[in-house]
Amino acid sequence: MIARISALGNVGVRWLTRFGALASFLFLTVGAWASLPRAGRRVVRRVFLNQVWFTAIQAIPLIAMLSGILSFIVISQAVRELGQIGATELLGTLIVVAIVRELGPLLTALTVAGRSGTAIAAELATNRVMGEIDALEGMGIDPVHYLVLPRFLGAICSVFGLIILFDIVAVLAGLGAAVANGMTAARYFDIVLASITFRDVWLSGAKGMVFGIVIGTVPAFHGLRAGKAATQVPVAAGQAVVVSIVGIFVLAAVFVALS
Repeated sequence: MIARISALGNVGVRWLTRFGALASFLFLTVGAWASLPRAGRRVVRRVFLNQVWFTAIQAIPLIAMLSGILSFIVISQAVRELGQIGATELLGTLIVVAIVRELGPLLTALTVAGRSGTAIAAELATNRVMGEIDALEGMGIDPVHYLVLPRFLGAICSVFGLIILFDIVAVLAGLGAAVANGMTAARYFDIVLASITFRDVWLSGAKGMVFGIVIGTVPAFHGLRAGKAATQVPVAAGQAVVVSIVGIFVLAAVFVALS
């Protein structure tokens, strides 16, 4: 019994140690902007734009497709079922709460974590394996400035923008579903506009920022901590995605509890 408790305690200590190291890495990344040399800002800007191009621009078709299909299915079923009991005014609450506030940020973050989080972790782990990180440090260049910071900022901006796209497409796809099931466009927009509030918009944007921080921090953290063996690249990528997904779900639950 004592051995089991001791083993459980050791696991808890390891998780707390990793969480502390991750939190320290996050603060180091946030503070890197203040100490970034002026000569390096052009490099950081270029990497940032490349990250936004890969994470946000190239993901637009995927996010739009997921949002459109999800919204069309949910709203089609909702219009039919709510119409039978004369409660179509609840359609706005369903769109705002279930899709705009909850599913939109969550699905967007999970998609970006699986797509771009893997790429960030694998890229930085490869840099570590190839000795490029050591070369930068040997030249007195902080890897956090040129490798982590632009990807961190790019992930935040990308997730925030993609969540906005997800919500817009969801509302438009919901319009198509509502019209296809006999509801007028005017009635649909009256219901949606009557249900959405500034608080819903604020919560959706706040989730985009927080989830973006997770996706910009966790993969970079695991990528830089990879070992020198080539087999460490997929290990780092896998760990980054798993931890990112768990973190996103935990934070989503925290938002629900606090709201």
